[in-house]
Amino acid sequence: MTRATSPSVLAVLGLVCGLSAAHAQVSVGPILFLDRAARNEITLGNIRGSLGVIDFNRDGWYDLFISDFAGRPKRLFQNSPSPTAPGGRTFVDVSATAGFTIDPDGISRSEGGVVIFDFNNDGWDDIFTLAESATDQGLLYRNNQNGTFSNVTLNAGLKIAGINALCASATDFDLDGNVDLMVASSGTPSRFITLWRNRGDGTFQDRSDLVTPLNFAGVTYAMGFTDYDHDGWSDALIPISAGTPLTLKNVPNPAGGRMFIDTTQASGFTFVGPAPMGIAFGDVNNDGWLDVAITDAISGTYYENRAGTLVRVRPYTTFFGWGTVYIDAENDGDVDNYQAGSHSTISVDFLVRNNGDGTFTDARPALNTTRLASQQCVKIDFDNDGREDVITINPGSGFISIYHNQSSSSMHWSKILLQGADRANANAVGAVVRMTAGGRTQVREVALGTSYASTDDPRLHFGLGETTVIDQIEIIWPRAGTLADRTENYAGPFPSDRTLVLGQQRACLADADRNGLIETADLFTYINIWLNSQPAAEIDNNGIVNTLDLFAFLNAWFVGCP
Repeated sequence: MTRATSPSVLAVLGLVCGLSAAHAQVSVGPILFLDRAARNEITLGNIRGSLGVIDFNRDGWYDLFISDFAGRPKRLFQNSPSPTAPGGRTFVDVSATAGFTIDPDGISRSEGGVVIFDFNNDGWDDIFTLAESATDQGLLYRNNQNGTFSNVTLNAGLKIAGINALCASATDFDLDGNVDLMVASSGTPSRFITLWRNRGDGTFQDRSDLVTPLNFAGVTYAMGFTDYDHDGWSDALIPISAGTPLTLKNVPNPAGGRMFIDTTQASGFTFVGPAPMGIAFGDVNNDGWLDVAITDAISGTYYENRAGTLVRVRPYTTFFGWGTVYIDAENDGDVDNYQAGSHSTISVDFLVRNNGDGTFTDARPALNTTRLASQQCVKIDFDNDGREDVITINPGSGFISIYHNQSSSSMHWSKILLQGADRANANAVGAVVRMTAGGRTQVREVALGTSYASTDDPRLHFGLGETTVIDQIEIIWPRAGTLADRTENYAGPFPSDRTLVLGQQRACLADADRNGLIETADLFTYINIWLNSQPAAEIDNNGIVNTLDLFAFLNAWFVGCP
């Protein structure tokens, strides 16, 4: 991310924004999107709410969940073959058959944020949807592995009154193998942060005592977890309207375990504009450190990550953005920035092309859409063609934009889907991936609940340019142990233009607590998780926890590992 700013980079505001939806096809360089909804080719209906990308039936085609208007059912759209476009894809509403009806307790909940994560580590993604309600903070839906979902909020211990929440994010903050939740309350009578620790047995425990006491006055529309200082632990960045943002750093708890303390001033993350709405993380200058984009009501706020210190920069100017994502639109290896735009007189979404040399180009005409007030958005490759698409909520417009990436670039790509096991959470939330190809290394991080309180496609996308071979992949897994122990290298060559599904390389079975030593504590650790049938106890790869796993561990513990 460059510190130099060209005042003319985005000076052409509105000159080409009034594009007709009637099949206009404008490209900026190789970048071209077609708004399939504006062209009446894919229709999701008049819906307002945050979005979540989910492969709910594990067929490899990513589906879409939307938390609809208050008083209306949540919506689940299955990614299906198009009946009109041979080889194409569309979205089919399966909300009713999946079990999403009017909330059974009769409470009318607003359209809050959406976090897609596997809370019980069974390999099937579940859904947590927030709400502004005096009765509770939202609902947790368990994936039943048969196309249906069940409301398990009460059983999970997540139903609590007095939390009016718009946004939440998920990570395994203490690296115990279970994904936890952090929820930001923005309503009256008070505003605070709630930390829900996942016990690993299907329930959550309120551990807000592990967050430094906070007192903030503004509204939080978005938040996100990222290891901004590369110490191996996920920290939280929280934009707050009408006030100073928060950096909650993940540090050792003197009483044991982990906790969060306020390190806002030390981090450099001290300004977010008057009305911050969205947050995204991406390595804009490919220096190995994830930078930060914040949308706001004036010009956007951007931070370059300089070796763990966030420095405010102005690479380009936008106005009144809501949700935001980093995508590599043309697969050239330089991430571009999309923002859902919303303004009273000029409502148009933003796409800023990263030229790879510290400069940026206004690429909004390449969206080929109309002027619409937009809010939530997610990135998704819904047709699995290796080009990142974007889906955006346009409240009140009657349709949801489906920006189908049709960029003509012949450049190559790779996606990585991580599968956690062996004491890492099933989603590998918090994992950091570095891919080296063609002499260049790019970094991505598994983060859930960013943009504007939405969840993106979990597959990590890398544009490779002209390179066709991947030389090496480095993964820092979210599991217990030292940073060195958690880092695994996967030597290439790997082919391009496909999705690589990677799991952890098998560690020594006898080292149950992953501290690099074989000791008595490992025996007690493993027996405990085996007696409780926790997923981490399944070590012989037959899919179930039984006595064969215990025998395999005991053999490794007595005999040792090479």
